[in-house]
Amino acid sequence: MRGQANDPTRLGSSPIAEAGQAVRLSLSETHALCAKAARGAGFDWGHAEAAGHAAQWLAARALPGCEILLQRLQGNAVPPRAPGLTQDPDALLCPVHLGTTLTDHAGLPELTDQTTLDLGHVAVPGLLLPFLAITAQQGARALRCCADDGTCVAFHADGTPEGDAAFPALCALARAQIHMTFLPERRPGSQPQSPERELPLVPQHIWRALDILALRSTVPSSARSVSGAGSEGSDND
Repeated sequence: MRGQANDPTRLGSSPIAEAGQAVRLSLSETHALCAKAARGAGFDWGHAEAAGHAAQWLAARALPGCEILLQRLQGNAVPPRAPGLTQDPDALLCPVHLGTTLTDHAGLPELTDQTTLDLGHVAVPGLLLPFLAITAQQGARALRCCADDGTCVAFHADGTPEGDAAFPALCALARAQIHMTFLPERRPGSQPQSPERELPLVPQHIWRALDILALRSTVPSSARSVSGAGSEGSDND
């Protein structure tokens, strides 16, 4: 039986398809869809919002934020062990939980120049990129992050990237051992602002898979919820 027209569990997002079997989402659509998908996959709302922000940040730079977030949501990874960054060396860490932990600890006095952190084995490490930018900005110090295959990215003390040539390579990794080093640089980034880029196309199967996860965060309507909607009395005084 079909649900009511306003039943949130029957209605997902419906972007217009382009280039055959792909859709182009706006940045706000990317954030909303990915945050709800993360929530539907079991993230708490705080980390779900962080996941949405990460996907949006990547999409704004023509990187496949939706695809790699879905890869994380469909895989197995765990948060870093609280309260620090130490973890079972064999654990595969969630980049969203690890990234928020990094940003929360960015200003600790123990993290001095030349401090190197072994972040462990990280699933889809491309999702760390937005959090590395925030960590550099909040800690007011530059940083460099390298994967065990030699892929390295760096951010200035104001959170701007030193360059983005290695971003696609990091986003292409399914997992990697990650090391991060704080650098003595305190000056803001000097590179010119990147030109505006066309938002990436999202394959329809990726969008549909995220949409299915997003619908898990909705609640079916019921006779009780419908009867309780709106005002039962007059607003006139």
